[in-house]
Amino acid sequence: MRSHSKSSALCCILACFQFQSITAQVTESQDYGIGFQFTPAYGSVAVSYENGSNVALGRVNGDKAWHNLMFKLCVDTRYMRYSEGDTTLEADRLILVEMVHSLAELAAARLGEPVKAAAVSLPAHNRVHHYGEFAVAPILRNAFETAGLEYLPIITWDAAMGEPLIFAENAIVAGHGFGLCQPYTAGSECKNGTRAPYDVFYLIGYFQNELEITRTSRQWSAYQSWWYGYPSEQHLGRDSKHDNPDEEHYWDAVRQRLIKSFPPTGHLSYNMTKLVFYGDHAGDPRLRLEVAKVLQAFGQEPKLIDDGIDPVYAGALGVADFAKRRPYFDIETRYVRGLVDQTKPDM
Repeated sequence: MRSHSKSSALCCILACFQFQSITAQVTESQDYGIGFQFTPAYGSVAVSYENGSNVALGRVNGDKAWHNLMFKLCVDTRYMRYSEGDTTLEADRLILVEMVHSLAELAAARLGEPVKAAAVSLPAHNRVHHYGEFAVAPILRNAFETAGLEYLPIITWDAAMGEPLIFAENAIVAGHGFGLCQPYTAGSECKNGTRAPYDVFYLIGYFQNELEITRTSRQWSAYQSWWYGYPSEQHLGRDSKHDNPDEEHYWDAVRQRLIKSFPPTGHLSYNMTKLVFYGDHAGDPRLRLEVAKVLQAFGQEPKLIDDGIDPVYAGALGVADFAKRRPYFDIETRYVRGLVDQTKPDM
């Protein structure tokens, strides 16, 4: 099983360690949170300790099969519900098992002990998502169990997502320390704690094989899931710059995608407050210039977040913080058929 998925899913296993200077501490038990971030291009892992220290542990690169699977899980509204013994999605399950196992081994090597449980985030999702069927959560849970880990659900079922999943906007915001209740034991409803001021985020994820653009709603927190815009575009990753001899064709397409993340009228009834870039090519100067031009055209001046958080690991750090906080829920099975369109008119 593992040899099959190694050959078809991952082009780099445990060879892509990118460590921060902070050394992870060995603990007697897992009194910390482990977070996996699934992106279109790679998986990354981080740990969050009770003392507030969040540490990136490393990454594992994925190949084309990995990218295609992430797109199916997060964008394809026809993706089928997985059930035990189902052979239809076996290839997808094996890809997930290999990534989960590899990230767990990588983390264990840094921590000095096996990883017992972890939470995970998925790439930015598209306009319509699975509703009521929990179509993606079961295959994630099975992959974790096969790899010998407990799958930790974080976000409760609600009408916005339809599934108990963490997406890029939740993870990136949390990774930068925004939208979270304090202290970390307060829980997602901030009982016996305080919530940070609400912000409106413009999140730009730039990978070699995909561009993610997400504009969050008002009254946003890291625990919520509402967003606007068109977050995922398969054909606008950094490598696509060379698809046409004239690179300007590529940047024209990027500008059009950025523009489409705004309302058709071009006007927001509220201002964005924070701008965050993430991904392995988040520092690309041309992309940042194009984003700045579009924001200026729409009269937006969000604060660029430059807080020293590695954009490769921001999502993993956020998920690890979620796992440490343990805001889990008993997910009630809702037998609601159909799909929900998450695009709402701006208020």
